Amino acid sequence: MQEFHDNVRRLVEFPHHLKHVIAGLTDAQLQFKPANEWSIIENIGHLIDIDELYVGRVDRILAEERPEFPRFEPDPIVAAKGYQQMNGHALLEQFIATRQATIDGLSTIEPDELNRAGMHAVYGEMTLRRLVEQLANHDQKHLVQIHETLAAYAARA
Repeated sequence: MQEFHDNVRRLVEFPHHLKHVIAGLTDAQLQFKPANEWSIIENIGHLIDIDELYVGRVDRILAEERPEFPRFEPDPIVAAKGYQQMNGHALLEQFIATRQATIDGLSTIEPDELNRAGMHAVYGEMTLRRLVEQLANHDQKHLVQIHETLAAYAARA
């Protein structure tokens, strides 16, 4: 149970850290796209999409016996939603609100529910415990990508 709470804490802390990282960035920095990568704005939009996806998966695991989850293809969704044309700081506020809703939902999970599972098309069995850990790790992957994008922006000259 402690590991679950640690991962929830990571989920709570991440939006504040992200806000600190992008505070003061210009639109040019937020919209800059390194080759074959997303911009910072697109990363933030994707984080919103992932929280919504994971909340849906949590809800299904709690309501169904071993629901099946298809592979998620983020690139077409990020492009279709047009995140690149949005205001990055406003999108961050939307992510913060979405993440709070995610945390609120996770706070209702009982210890005996943590081993309930669904079946993912790529990752196999996904318990609630593992799903929350994966979401917290996913945040960190995108934080690294955002820092790499900022470094690429600074080095472009």
